[in-house]
Amino acid sequence: MARRTQRTNPPEDVIDHRFLQFSQTLNDATRARYVTNLSLRLTKEIDIAPSFEWELATKTGLAALIQGFLQYTHSDASGVDLFVYQGWARLFRIQESVYREFLLQFYATVSYDHRKALDDRTTFAFRLGGVSWECSVIELATRVGIYMADETRSVHFPTFLADCLTDRPEDYNENTFWAEITGGVYTPSTARGGMIRSTRYRMLHRLISMSLTHHKNSERVPSTDLVVFRRKEEVSSRLPRHG
Repeated sequence: MARRTQRTNPPEDVIDHRFLQFSQTLNDATRARYVTNLSLRLTKEIDIAPSFEWELATKTGLAALIQGFLQYTHSDASGVDLFVYQGWARLFRIQESVYREFLLQFYATVSYDHRKALDDRTTFAFRLGGVSWECSVIELATRVGIYMADETRSVHFPTFLADCLTDRPEDYNENTFWAEITGGVYTPSTARGGMIRSTRYRMLHRLISMSLTHHKNSERVPSTDLVVFRRKEEVSSRLPRHG
């Protein structure tokens, strides 16, 4: 098991683990794909970012500052509130044990068909624990704790999913957004969380980098983080940008 505070490389004999011994009963093309994917991942480090210190943040009152960022009230076209989505809060609080063999097996075998509906139970296919699995996007998100089963059964849930951001907004400009939150010019190689003026925004950046994108250096602010950052800012625009 790899601890969340460790960075570790797979030992040379990790490929001997039974979860990573792909059955000869698989068709040749599938088995070759699994073996190739696994070989590529064995050459890379498995870096587990440190977990966010929620207990300390709660005691110091910092957690309350970003509460508005961690929930989203889904409304209908007339502005009537339908339900409050807590998925971001659940996502950022996931702090489970990480097992190297499970990670390697999952990423070596996972496939995703973006053409299928979010509730199509064949959208994701992967192996985990030595067993083949298939599930929908919704089911996978529910199993890891981002959605609750009751939420997914709501008549409003399909509309909520349709409204979710799946790509960069057309009007998004990372240079403009960076200038808004820092007053400076965005340079990816030197951009750091400490440059962000708002305490709330600095906290949100640490959540993204330590829980979602898992950077080795949680102070870095790459463009991918800024997209997520901007989306959270949009749904929480009632919060001031300073303070």
